Amino acid sequence: MLRLAPAVLVVATGCHVTSQLEISRPGAHHRVEHRDHPVAKQPTIVLTDAGMLRFVEALECPTEELIDQQQTIETHRDPNLAAFVVGIAATAVGAIVFTAAALGKDPSGSPLLYAGGLGLVVGLPLAVGPWVGGTTDLELGKPLPPVSQPGPNMACGEHPIVAPSATVTINDTDVHGKIDPDGVFSVSPYELLDAFETRNLRPWNVSAALDAGNGATTVISAVIDGTALGDHARGWLTAARWLDQRVEPMRVVPGIVAGTLRVSLTMTKDGPAIRVVLPLHNDGPGEAWAVRGQIASSVRALDARMIYVGHLGKGEAVSREILIPVAADVGSMIRGATVMVSVELRDAHGTAPVTPVRFNGQVLVDLPR
Repeated sequence: MLRLAPAVLVVATGCHVTSQLEISRPGAHHRVEHRDHPVAKQPTIVLTDAGMLRFVEALECPTEELIDQQQTIETHRDPNLAAFVVGIAATAVGAIVFTAAALGKDPSGSPLLYAGGLGLVVGLPLAVGPWVGGTTDLELGKPLPPVSQPGPNMACGEHPIVAPSATVTINDTDVHGKIDPDGVFSVSPYELLDAFETRNLRPWNVSAALDAGNGATTVISAVIDGTALGDHARGWLTAARWLDQRVEPMRVVPGIVAGTLRVSLTMTKDGPAIRVVLPLHNDGPGEAWAVRGQIASSVRALDARMIYVGHLGKGEAVSREILIPVAADVGSMIRGATVMVSVELRDAHGTAPVTPVRFNGQVLVDLPR
């Protein structure tokens, strides 16, 4: 039987087959933004942190998705089915021969007995061995280059739209102004809405005709959020250092009296402008806080404009003047025309006159400013 041991060892080693499988597994994802190839999107109008309108083109940059790849080598030690079949056959034959020899007259010396035993010794390991000791081993292979695929376009900033001037229509009011090199419009939104009263502001439907040169225009439309307009009002008031924006408790009722409202046309270094002058006097006995007025007019360039006065002390008289830039064709149209303009006065404590201040007359040409 000792002579069978090497044979059994050899048989046992043939119970399994070894195979290797190379697999590429995805690893970490990396997104690379190509800022050197920006794509300009539809021009739009945004509100800056200082509460000014700005004309911009939003930029989107292409991206690339890089997926790391790692090679994995799987080594499988699987059952050898051929050995199993041979083992079953050898075991069966060995069992039959061994049984027949064992039932013979002189089983101890029968060659068949040894042959049957050999069949069992060799066959059983081959039949059972393939199903014992199967393994799967993993090891890292060589690194592979990452897989690249196009990614989504990502917002990557904006750049200003450069133009000398624009006429902006805000809720049916025409506003003409200059545009600085950063795309910021010269007329603040708070020259058209009351910066002291910003609760429940409605969104602004804004369209702008930008002077593109050679008589051409570029038209841009946008909706400015009312909440954003309200949020920036306090910052605009703080920046307006010429305006005394204090609001203190009312101790005695003031007496706000308006003088004669004047409307004229004048020339500035930037072109024609409508000049509106509002004289006010506080007859007392109290002080007035956050005094201002809002214009109403059928002239679209004048309508909704604000005149800010601020604090008006007892016995104090002031004259507030605003210059409203207009396009050249509007200046020609309003020159010498008869217009109706009214100003609704307001103050912090609701003591301003209810009756608006009115102008109804011809727009004369004033001295250049």
